[in-house]
Amino acid sequence: MEWEEVKKSLWHAFDVLDTTSHLKKIRTAQVPKTKLRVLTNNLGHLLSVEQAETIWDKVPEDNIDFDQFIDVLNKNLLVGLDKHSGAKLVGLISEIDNLCWMLCENVYRQRILDDTLENGENHVAVNGEKNVDGDYTNIIGSKQPPRIFCSGDCFKLWKIFNFLVERAEDKSLLFPLLTDIEEAERIASEICQTVGLPLPKVNPNQRRGSTDILLQSFLIDFSDFVKVIVKKITKDNDTRVISHGISEVYNQIMYDIVRKGYMVKFGNKVTAWKERWFVLNSSELKYYTNAEEKDLKGSIALCQACFTQSFPDKPGGRHHRFKLHTPGKHYELSAPDLKSKNEWMADIKIVVSHIGTGPSKDSLQLAALKERKKEREERRRRTAEEELNRCAEREKLLERERQLEEERRQRQLAQEEILERERLLALERQKRAEEEERRRRETNELLDEKKKEIDAERQRCADTEARLQAEREALMQQSKEELEAEREQRALVEARLREEEAQLEEERRRLKELEEAKAALEAMVEMERALKKDEEIVRNLQARILEEEYAKREELERLQAEQNKKLMEEQLTRQELETAHRLKEEALRLAKEQLEALTRERQMADQQLRDAAEKLKQAEIDRQKIQERMKLKAMTSSSRMAGPIRTPDPNPFVTHRGLGAFTEADFQRRQQSQEEENSNMSSAEQNLSNSTQAITLQTEL
Repeated sequence: MEWEEVKKSLWHAFDVLDTTSHLKKIRTAQVPKTKLRVLTNNLGHLLSVEQAETIWDKVPEDNIDFDQFIDVLNKNLLVGLDKHSGAKLVGLISEIDNLCWMLCENVYRQRILDDTLENGENHVAVNGEKNVDGDYTNIIGSKQPPRIFCSGDCFKLWKIFNFLVERAEDKSLLFPLLTDIEEAERIASEICQTVGLPLPKVNPNQRRGSTDILLQSFLIDFSDFVKVIVKKITKDNDTRVISHGISEVYNQIMYDIVRKGYMVKFGNKVTAWKERWFVLNSSELKYYTNAEEKDLKGSIALCQACFTQSFPDKPGGRHHRFKLHTPGKHYELSAPDLKSKNEWMADIKIVVSHIGTGPSKDSLQLAALKERKKEREERRRRTAEEELNRCAEREKLLERERQLEEERRQRQLAQEEILERERLLALERQKRAEEEERRRRETNELLDEKKKEIDAERQRCADTEARLQAEREALMQQSKEELEAEREQRALVEARLREEEAQLEEERRRLKELEEAKAALEAMVEMERALKKDEEIVRNLQARILEEEYAKREELERLQAEQNKKLMEEQLTRQELETAHRLKEEALRLAKEQLEALTRERQMADQQLRDAAEKLKQAEIDRQKIQERMKLKAMTSSSRMAGPIRTPDPNPFVTHRGLGAFTEADFQRRQQSQEEENSNMSSAEQNLSNSTQAITLQTEL
């Protein structure tokens, strides 16, 4: 569990280094080694590892992904965490968290501030700095309304986010670290509930638009996690109240606190009711004198055998009482109200049942998180199924509407076709009526002409009747004959009219046949046009295929030329490599010869070293002899010249007894002999120092 917390914090630091140069949170999933050296060096200082950044010198890649980063740290640096346990391990993990948060804090604040300003929510920020007037200021120094989250609150929200991150089916961490938006909304609700603020309205099944943070997704990162909490908390709330709520929720989640609150406890030693501040966690029930939790009055260890018992209220006594039974003791408690009593009893039952499940690595908060995740997945699965069913029904309705629309369209087309046919029939009837009218008029005209002719003939007959009265009898027969001829002519005219009508009917039929032939010809023309268009398409395709074949042939020729060029270059490279190989062999031969020469020189140097050692030994013996001689001389000279030390006389040849017996020449000879001895000693010392230097030089060689 501790290793997972370290891994989460390191992922945040790695992600910030990955997206530092990208303001839009674009992740490349890789970070250069140069950026990781400083972080590794700081981790080394925390874990007492000197020059920890040198572990990246062994890695050949320039860009490192998170798996490689964790693998290298685990093998070379974080392996030291296994050596610690208890409070020291917790302290190291806390220092690593602080280091990673120090690296991530400014980047996360800037992201949240940028997102807030983009959405027009500039009444909220994530900085807790005040100016001298007590007002909060933004980055450029202008006054803003009070801000909600300070640095410490952001760190606590960061730890809460790390606790609530999503996991895989095998309980392993999923990267990038994301959490569900409902968890952020629940945290906001718990903060408001803790400090007594109005609870935000949460509808997990609502459909979120494209302007929402999630963009149709349920998983969010840390910056969006903070933004959701900011949106759910009223902007007019007091900063200190919100900070207190965040601290309470942080303690509940990180320290596995189930419930806190005041209750009245009946004392066992001092039989009296006293108000105490109770804190229920996953293993015990502690009680303090007040809500500051500084003066611990006692703790009640919980186990599987513990249970609670409710008591009815009695007049004149304590109300809302219940008793907590433990294996060694019983505790009588009184809650402020019935709701609190039931909640305390239910929470104690949950803790006891969790203890009774046997050795479990999951805390109550983690178990509750898993249960909430299962409920969310089940609810969302049901919602998805309902949505799928609604979509299927909607698709069916749309398909039915499309079918009805198609039927209406076909019906409308049929009606339009019928109307078109009726219009054509009306036109045809109109044409027929016009033709009939024209023929009728022609017939009437012919009849009128005939009538006019008959009238004229009658008039002639009437005119000539008087004149032809005499000839009437003679002409009666002729008139009858003419009338008969006229009847025949009229019959012929009527027959010609019937024949013309038959010809007109034939022309109509032929016109209809011509129209049908014209429609057939137009269809054939359209077909021919389509065939020509298809032929043009085929020709274009053939031309395109030919062009592609020409391009492929040119590409093949170019590739062949490049291959020949690369072959020539490879041959030249091989010749250069062979030349370099011959040069290396020649250099190796020369190096062997130089090595042999150096070996011979080393042997000569060893011989010279031995000779110098012998000379040094002989010089040491000579020096000892000279020292012995000088000591002996000093002893003899001091025995002859014992006496008090006096100041040298300017005239050395005069004693207290008068002029001395020695001459100046005797003193000069003595002084010369003394100078020779001193020069012999200095030469011996010089030889000794030269021998020592020679030995040192030979040793270095």
